Amino acid sequence: MKKVLIISSSPRKNGNSQLLCEKFKEGAESQGNEVCLIRLAEKNIGFCHACDACMKNGGICVLQDDMREILEKYKEADVLVLSTPVYFYGISAQMKTFIDRTYPIWQHLGKKEVYYIVSAGLQREIIERSLGDLDGFVEHLEEYEIKGKLYAENVMEAGKVAKTALPEKAYVMGQMV
Repeated sequence: MKKVLIISSSPRKNGNSQLLCEKFKEGAESQGNEVCLIRLAEKNIGFCHACDACMKNGGICVLQDDMREILEKYKEADVLVLSTPVYFYGISAQMKTFIDRTYPIWQHLGKKEVYYIVSAGLQREIIERSLGDLDGFVEHLEEYEIKGKLYAENVMEAGKVAKTALPEKAYVMGQMV
């Protein structure tokens, strides 16, 4: 059994990447894994103040918000699923804020198996060009293996992905954890 942490940065409850996260979760749970799906839009997470206090006090951020709990779940996870819609050729603001707020532990990001779930109203080439922040974060892990990437292309409207084969692919990818 593995501990799986899914970070969903979709601001839409019924968004395409959110739906794929839920299917991934179902697949991973069907194999006996412990899965925690966190919707960043439902959390109180402030922006990093770049004060460096966390570098001087043992990795504790001065902001008293939900990121503390998320970082604890992050540390415990064997598997990390990063999910984002693409907005203006980049990851969502919610995902970027999550990445920035891992700064207190950036030198100890650990060993993780990593999966991407990305949705966009554009083609695959645009999606791949838009993931620099995500890739850069993953490359800072002490050790990682990208085990899977699921890209939902040309799905602008919320829920449009449900009419494709991608939910089943997300479920199967979750089973492979």
